[in-house]
Amino acid sequence: MQSSTLLLMACKGIIEKPNLAIFSDTGWESQATYIHLEWLKIEAGKHGIEVLTCDNGNIRDKMIISVYGKKENKNGERWASMPCYVDNGGKIGMMRRQCTYEHKITPIKKATRKVLGLIPYQRAPKDCVEQWIGFSTDEAQRVFARKKDRMTFLRFPLLEMNMSRTDCQKWLYDNYQIVVPKSSCIGCPFHDSNEWKALPANEFKDACEFDKAIRYKVGMRGTAYLHRSCKPLEDVDFRSTQEIMEQDYGQQNWIKDEKLNLFVNNLSIADVEA
Repeated sequence: MQSSTLLLMACKGIIEKPNLAIFSDTGWESQATYIHLEWLKIEAGKHGIEVLTCDNGNIRDKMIISVYGKKENKNGERWASMPCYVDNGGKIGMMRRQCTYEHKITPIKKATRKVLGLIPYQRAPKDCVEQWIGFSTDEAQRVFARKKDRMTFLRFPLLEMNMSRTDCQKWLYDNYQIVVPKSSCIGCPFHDSNEWKALPANEFKDACEFDKAIRYKVGMRGTAYLHRSCKPLEDVDFRSTQEIMEQDYGQQNWIKDEKLNLFVNNLSIADVEA
């Protein structure tokens, strides 16, 4: 959403036009993200801005391969650890998070070097690239976790404009009448309950199958899960506490009403079932 805001602001001339926009595809994004990306390419193209897609293989497939203890697939591609939850005899932990670096940062860096015409291991001029990153004010802490390399000067235009995620949502709707889907893997362990519930049925089924497949990873102590409860994803109740209370309360009232109706009509449950 935030990166889309930056690009579309450039299309409207609110900020300077970039030479290139890059999207790094994990191979396991939601269909809504891919549809939005294709629209974005067309819209940006109208204003002379190319949207380039790069990747580092399919994160889902590579993670499944790692379950069997393999560090590489047949193409020599390394797998990147996802921050899945691990239950080791009641002690809950998380696997290392390597996915952002391996499937977002690294592919974008390689794509940038290719655009610059640099060959492997060739030293790039210092700060020869100005890279804009769409961090908004509600995620400003991520700036300090972002490591700078020699060739890249980092800028955060949304922070410079003091724009939050909500500001981006409003700007996109006011200017393009669109609601942009959040870009993340279908089975991202960082999904909250609303994000899990929002997945289409086929994508949620895919996430459940993946969740089962990673359960017993070779060399790992404990069992792995996508959900923080360390329960199979298909068994998790994604309702909020308030929703559970309201639904359970309503069910209890319905049962009480039914019992009252039986009493008033001098009937027993056996009579009704018969």
